[in-house]
Amino acid sequence: FALALLACLAVGGVAIPLAPVGRRKARLQNILNMLGDIRPDCILLDDGMAGLFGQELSAALSAGPVRYLEFAALAAESHAFSPLALAPERLAVLQFTSGTTSNPKGVMISHGNIIANETMIRAAFGHDRDSHFVGWVPHYHDQGLFGNILQPLFLGSTCVITSPAAFINRPMSWLQLISRHRAHTSGGPNFGYDLCVDYATRRGMPDDLDLSGWRVAFNGAERVRPATLDRFAECFADAGFDRRAFLPCYGLAESTLVTIAVPPRSDPIVKSYDSRALAAGRAEESAGGDAVLDLACCGPAMAGGEARIVDPETGDPLPDGAVGEIWLRGPHITAGYVDNPAATQASFGRLDEGGPFLRTGDLGFSTADGFYIVSRLKDVIIVRGRNHAPSDVEQIWSELSGTVGQASAAAVEIEVGDTQHIVLIAEMKRDEARSLSEEKLQDIAARLRALAMERLELAITDLAMVPASAIPRTTSGKVQRKQAGRMLMDGELTVLGMAGPLAQAFGPSGQGMSAAR
Repeated sequence: FALALLACLAVGGVAIPLAPVGRRKARLQNILNMLGDIRPDCILLDDGMAGLFGQELSAALSAGPVRYLEFAALAAESHAFSPLALAPERLAVLQFTSGTTSNPKGVMISHGNIIANETMIRAAFGHDRDSHFVGWVPHYHDQGLFGNILQPLFLGSTCVITSPAAFINRPMSWLQLISRHRAHTSGGPNFGYDLCVDYATRRGMPDDLDLSGWRVAFNGAERVRPATLDRFAECFADAGFDRRAFLPCYGLAESTLVTIAVPPRSDPIVKSYDSRALAAGRAEESAGGDAVLDLACCGPAMAGGEARIVDPETGDPLPDGAVGEIWLRGPHITAGYVDNPAATQASFGRLDEGGPFLRTGDLGFSTADGFYIVSRLKDVIIVRGRNHAPSDVEQIWSELSGTVGQASAAAVEIEVGDTQHIVLIAEMKRDEARSLSEEKLQDIAARLRALAMERLELAITDLAMVPASAIPRTTSGKVQRKQAGRMLMDGELTVLGMAGPLAQAFGPSGQGMSAAR
């Protein structure tokens, strides 16, 4: 993949990194959703893959057949080549927003964006040509592409890359590579660290595991959970892991990769905040109690970029301690979404005297320490660094709704302590609820989970059935997902039936988490 990517960039082509299709039709459909009306000049494939699904792709793509090239055939050829002079604004990569949403957006990343962000990362992470990497995040994810492939090449260093599947199957293999190769930098989304702790707890760790050379353990692409930092540091202290290696960071595809990061070799800053005050727009530290949210600071804006907290309605800057939307600016911020002027204008079109800002859709606040990420304005669900549209889950539910007469549904992400729950809240009529046995409810939930995993590769943890018209809506009739999730947790929704781990925590008659507390 890396050779094909570099060759594509060198000749002035536009690379579109895509997940391997394998034999899963859901992933093939996801590729078609991404490409939309885009007709690539060619598709580069692993050996033998063209015959497996090439004809199906060609039939589905518009504007006629597509040329397929397999890596082995290309490697056997030799062609004279003179490097091109490429302008910074020239398009280099179409990076589709991570996940399996029905309408993924292709972020237009230029050569200038890449050079700017790689330069920023080198300085912010303290890298040089002796900084060797180990990585497992997939190459079609911005963290894998720009962090594990292009950053080492930019530095003139090396990276040992293992497959995501190998890591998921045996998380300890990642840490063993770090130990064996004395890696300076490695990391991934928060869940990866949890997997390592869980694996070590069950099976133990190798006696020769040495993590003392690991200087930058970046953590990004999803919420950085303070409990994870504590668990990992405690679990692997005997293997030489230094807690100061943790480097929480924040970014998104629209900023190429990363834009906010904790300075290297500094102990992560974790503080407890009153969750009710945060919901009201104020960051107030808490001494304890039920309504407490522990947050890890993600650091300041990296040199060369700018980040600010603003009122999402007015665009006015907000002071430290006020919760608002995170806006970003700098040479690493991309130009927008391919063939999507409306979405580009909505996310990239806010101007002030210094030029355009990127609206991230994420809520946070700033302090003297840096930026804290609180939640999202968007309804998007992020699991293991991948974005999922709630509407995709709700569409699956609509196909099952005949079994329970469902009228409306809301897919939401809920956190209980440090555990993430993906919950579908679905309406049903009361007379149908009377005939809904526990066995039938569990069967429906199992079918929902199976379809969501097959089509979206998303694990639905809980299904909550509520009365018809219970899910809150705007005056125009749009489902208010965040409010629905809050009402469920506060016991403001009557739960007619629940399947999943939350059922054990809800107390009698679906009284909400307050009853369990």
